[in-house]
Amino acid sequence: MTKNNQDFQDFLRDEVNLNKTRLDRLNRSVRAVSSHLEDHLTGYQKTERQGSYALDTLIKPVADNDEYDADIQIVMKPNRRWQAKDYPNEIFRTLKQNHNYADKLRLKTRCVTIDYAGDFHLDVVPRLTSRSRHYVCNRIDNRREVTDGTGYRDWFNEQNRITDGNLKRVVRILKYLRDHKNNYTAKSILLTTLAGSAIMQSHKGTEAVRTVADTLVTVLTRMDDYLQQNPYMPEIRNPALPDENFNRHWDQRKYANFRNRVHSHALTARKAKAESSSERAVEIWQELFGESFGRGSSGGSDDRGGSGRGSPNQRSNNTVRGAASGSGISAARRNEAQGFG
Repeated sequence: MTKNNQDFQDFLRDEVNLNKTRLDRLNRSVRAVSSHLEDHLTGYQKTERQGSYALDTLIKPVADNDEYDADIQIVMKPNRRWQAKDYPNEIFRTLKQNHNYADKLRLKTRCVTIDYAGDFHLDVVPRLTSRSRHYVCNRIDNRREVTDGTGYRDWFNEQNRITDGNLKRVVRILKYLRDHKNNYTAKSILLTTLAGSAIMQSHKGTEAVRTVADTLVTVLTRMDDYLQQNPYMPEIRNPALPDENFNRHWDQRKYANFRNRVHSHALTARKAKAESSSERAVEIWQELFGESFGRGSSGGSDDRGGSGRGSPNQRSNNTVRGAASGSGISAARRNEAQGFG
C-alpha cells in the first residue's frame, strides 16, 4: 500500500515524534547524570538506556508543556555488605550531593526520579548482575527482583528489523492514539509487547510490513484477532523473561475497554487500506488521527513510509514471537501465535 506514505511521514515528523530539541536535551541530561555517578557512585559500572528511550519509541507529549518519562539503568557492582534497599538509597545520596539535582529528586520503590520541570522525568534505576541474571532492587520490600531489559530490547529490535524500522514507528503511532484519544488505559510496555508480537519472520520483505501504513494495518489486525479470541484478560508476558507478567497495571475492566478500542481502530485501518482513493483514505485515517493527518495531502507515492530518528545500537535476538497475519487468524497460523500473550 503505497498511498498516503508521505502523509504518514509528515504526521510522524510533525505530530508524533519527540522533537530533536527535546531529545537533545534529554541526551545531555543523561550524559551529565552518568558523568556525576561515574565519578562519585560506589560500584558504578555503566549507564544503559531502558524502556521507550532505548527502543526509540518516545513520543511528543500531548501538550507542549506536558512532561514525558525516560528511563536509564545504572549497572552497579554487587556489594556484599549492602542489602537491596541500599542501592537506590546510594544513588539518591550521591545525586543529592550535586546542587544541580538536590531539589529535583524523588526516591521511589525501584529508582530515583529526577524531575526536569516542564520537560521530562528521568528514572534512574540501579541494576545488578549476578550469575548471569539481572536484578533491580525493590527498596520498600528490600529484595532483588529479576529483570531483563536488555533481552527485551534485543527481542524488540529483532522484530523491528523484520519491518525495516516500521515497527518502532507504529508503536509511536499507537502511543499517540492512546494519549490523544485518552479513552483507554494501556502501559507502553503492554502496547509495545502486543505490537511486537504481531510481527513474524515470514513478514520480512512482504507487503505486510512494506510501509508504515501496511505495518500499522498488520499490527492492528493481528492484535485485534488475538484480543477477540481472548474476552478475558490474558497474561501478557515479557518475551525475554517469561516469568515476568506485564498485566500488573491492568484489570478486566480496563482490558475489555482496550479490546473494544483496538477492534474499532483495526476496522478503521483496514477500511483506509482498502480505499482506492488516496484522498478518501486520508479522510478515513483522520477518523483515527484527527485533521492534523494528511493536511494538504495529495495521497503521497513514496515506496517507504515513516520518518524517524536513528535507533540505538541494536543487537540480534533469534527468538521471534508473534500471532497470525491477515484480516483473520487461520488455524494453520495459530500455532505461530503461541508467544502472543
